[in-house]
Amino acid sequence: MRLLLVTPELISGGAERDMLNVAAGLVDRGHRIILACHRGVLSAEAEQTGAAVLELPTHARTPWGLLELGRRLRGLALERRVELIHLQAIRPAVAARRGLGRRLPLLVTLHNLHRRWYYPLAAPLLARAADRVHFVSAYERDLFLKWGFPPRRGFVRHSGLPAEYFAVRRHRDPGPFRLLLAARIDGRKGHDVLLRALAELPAALELEAWIAGDGPARERLKTLARNLGVERRLTWLGFRRDLPELYGRVDSLVLPSRRESLPLSIREACAAGLPVVAAAVGGVPELIESGVDGLLVERGDHRHLTRTLCWLARRPEAARRLGRAARQRARREWSLAGYLDYLEATYRDLLNRTTP
Repeated sequence: MRLLLVTPELISGGAERDMLNVAAGLVDRGHRIILACHRGVLSAEAEQTGAAVLELPTHARTPWGLLELGRRLRGLALERRVELIHLQAIRPAVAARRGLGRRLPLLVTLHNLHRRWYYPLAAPLLARAADRVHFVSAYERDLFLKWGFPPRRGFVRHSGLPAEYFAVRRHRDPGPFRLLLAARIDGRKGHDVLLRALAELPAALELEAWIAGDGPARERLKTLARNLGVERRLTWLGFRRDLPELYGRVDSLVLPSRRESLPLSIREACAAGLPVVAAAVGGVPELIESGVDGLLVERGDHRHLTRTLCWLARRPEAARRLGRAARQRARREWSLAGYLDYLEATYRDLLNRTTP
């Protein structure tokens, strides 16, 4: 198949890494893939997928900008003889439908919307633009159904993970119980909740946290860490390309987000055999059964997070048990091969204009 994949910008987010995993997997299966995106910190990884990577600014917000984006998508699709377009955002999908009409099928993968008030407008726009929508969580699908998106065109499937995450082996150095928070630092992932939780830990508890990632809220959070007096427990790693390596050197992933759809880092950590401590927001409870393969805490409740981290750090065997169960679930549900099988079947259904 000749497929055009469109993602807005190659920032260091889970949605963008998901799309790169898909691009690489489809290339390996013999498909001809064009990846259209605005370049960013993941551009080097995009080039390594084997797809033809083309610069395409997709952040059009005005009617005229959407018309121009639609014109460019139409030209690209016709020039490259594309059979289907798979997009990761609503505005590019609206532009593509406007530019191409019903000439090509459009599949949209929707990860999340950043603000609640977007949904009443987004649901009808998505319904008009997309032939089918793949929601990454049941949580996100339910929000769109509430605002009128037709159920027969919206499906839920958790995305898959490359084999390297299932192959992670522990090789950490001796020392304190070590947490990892791996996420873009943009104010939504609960970094401040973790800092406040660290400030209330017993002084004698040997626990430290690694912060991997970058973003606009980083300096503000560093100031908060100084004010809370928790710098001794923190290591700021910055943007990292070696997440499987990091997963092998820590004891647990922590993600106290305020807003989520379905975090990629949780699935990666589970595949690596790590117990996850996460806020029970959005689609996170679809990934973790608390007490079985991870631990859930209340959104924004740093004291609940403190108690949970203390419990886990003092019970290394329980942490290993949770990690083993998490890895078993990941192997069962989140293989990249199974996800690519699902996508190929979806593409064929759309190309044949049939209903699954």
